[in-house]
Amino acid sequence: MAIGAGGTRGGSGGTGGGCAGHGSRGETPSAELAAEMRRIKDVMELSYGQLAQRTHYSRSSWERFLNQKQLPTRIAVEQFAAASGQDPRPLLIRLERSLAHESAGRTGGAPSARAGCVLGGAAGPADDGPGARPVVRSLALLTAGALAGGLVTLLARDSRLRHGL
Repeated sequence: MAIGAGGTRGGSGGTGGGCAGHGSRGETPSAELAAEMRRIKDVMELSYGQLAQRTHYSRSSWERFLNQKQLPTRIAVEQFAAASGQDPRPLLIRLERSLAHESAGRTGGAPSARAGCVLGGAAGPADDGPGARPVVRSLALLTAGALAGGLVTLLARDSRLRHGL
C-alpha cells in the first residue's frame, strides 16, 4: 500500500517540476524528510523495533533518523521504503535535497531555492546562483559514491558466486 506525499504532517505537495511546496513551512529539507518518514511510519503503524527487524538498522538508529538527530544514509532510506511498502524515489529526492542543503551550509554558500529544483529534475541551467555550484559538486560526489558502492557490491557478489558461497 503506497502512501501519497501530501500528508497532513510535514509532507510537501510533491516532487515535480517547479518544486511546489519545497520549504513551504520554513522547514529544512532534512526536517521535511524526517517528517515524511515519521508520517509513513505512523500510517503504516510501524514501531522502531519493527523497522529494526525489517532492516539492517537498529531501533536506536531509526529513532535518530526519524527524530532528526542524524541524517539517514541512502541505504537506510531505501530499506525504510521497502519495509513500509513505499516507492523509495520521493524519499530519496528529499534525502538528496537534505545532503545538498548540508553541503551548501558547510561550504559557506546559502542553499538557493533552485538547489532542490536541480536535484528534483526541473529544467534550467545547473549553475545559476550562489548555492548552485555546491549542489552540483554534492550531486557529483553522491553519484560517484553510489557508483563506487554499486561496483563494490557487484565485485563481492561475483566473488561469492565464483567460490560457491
